[in-house]
Amino acid sequence: MNTGTTYRAGLIGCGGVSRSHSAGLQAARGVRLVALADVYAPNLETAGEAYGVERRYADFREMLAAEDLDLVAVCTQAPQHAPVVIAAAEAGVKGVICEKPVALTPGEADRMLDVCARTGTRLAINHQTRMIPSTFAVERLLKEGAIGDLRAARMLDKGGRPAGNSLMELLTHVFDLVRIYAGDPQWVSAHLTTGPAPVAGGAGADAAAAQRLAGIEDIVYSQTAWPGDRDCGLVLGDRCAATFGFGPRDGWHAGLTASLDSYFQPIRSAATGEGWQPSVELLGTDGMLFLGGTSNHVDVLLHRGAWAPPGRLERIEVPAREIAPGPYAARGADSPHHTAMVEELVAAIEEGREHRSSGADGRWALEMIMGVYESHRRGGARVELPLAFRGHPLERWLDEAGRPLPPHPEAPVKVLRVAGAGPRATR
Repeated sequence: MNTGTTYRAGLIGCGGVSRSHSAGLQAARGVRLVALADVYAPNLETAGEAYGVERRYADFREMLAAEDLDLVAVCTQAPQHAPVVIAAAEAGVKGVICEKPVALTPGEADRMLDVCARTGTRLAINHQTRMIPSTFAVERLLKEGAIGDLRAARMLDKGGRPAGNSLMELLTHVFDLVRIYAGDPQWVSAHLTTGPAPVAGGAGADAAAAQRLAGIEDIVYSQTAWPGDRDCGLVLGDRCAATFGFGPRDGWHAGLTASLDSYFQPIRSAATGEGWQPSVELLGTDGMLFLGGTSNHVDVLLHRGAWAPPGRLERIEVPAREIAPGPYAARGADSPHHTAMVEELVAAIEEGREHRSSGADGRWALEMIMGVYESHRRGGARVELPLAFRGHPLERWLDEAGRPLPPHPEAPVKVLRVAGAGPRATR
């Protein structure tokens, strides 16, 4: 994979998510993490000490100008993704890994991809689920006909936050996971509801009955809807139901629909205390594949034949080091899949191709999110994808109604806490 070149890497945004990115950069072959940037000095200093990186900048633009960087990891919150990625590409960086979601609007994502195409920068979006060995195994099973002809998919959120927030945080991973197998969606129909927040013992009948269609008056910023969340722009709704339509995909399927249910339920079962996992079910003419989890693990179970509970499920076991293409070694103290993301970026640069989790893939996940909002804005109408309007549907709704944007909350700064000494650069 690597030709022997050492790739100098910088990391921008030293919050909690930077831990996994730093581990991935420092474990990747032929990569050296040399600089950090963050506007919040305590996080910058804490990360610098924990990651063993001496060169630290309060302004990422100063870092880009001063350091001869090949790679950049963008770990800021979503509103900063577009300007930081564009600045890195224009500074001549060869490859960028940007946290999800790719941006706040399709238009921002368009500009990011356009600039990267013009400068030759390889852009990857951190849907690291694509580097998990079991997701490759599912591709193989589908192509081998393990469940016959793929006809439908079901997506289920894990709960724990309002659906509007989850669309931009967790469900971007779930949408991207479905797209690995389904391809590009052609349309979506969706609606969002809102009502009382769930309680620890589970929402009762009264709370469920109180769910109403979310209206324009319910549009808020993510940290107003759920103060513990990151800033991911305007959001709407506690629960979401959506259906996506996918056209025929040569060698994969003859067209399918995929449904989504996102509930604002407690994240743990009141009966067992176990945490819910996001899940995807792939339904075929001769069986089903169940994919449980996302981000850093996906468990895969296969049922052969017509489905009727309890069924007969076989667990698909995949060797930990079987990460392809590459193959990439499953290394990295905390997250081997972040390591694989970095090594895949280096391979994409050297081979002149797109990353397995490309900027275009990240933009498609955002199209699905914004499509949900646009369909709801139109009363659940079927909306064609990609969207013709490249702004934010919720902002458009407010604008057309002559309403101002809601107040942006002054969210508390989250201080990075790193247990122990943390990973340190060894090269």
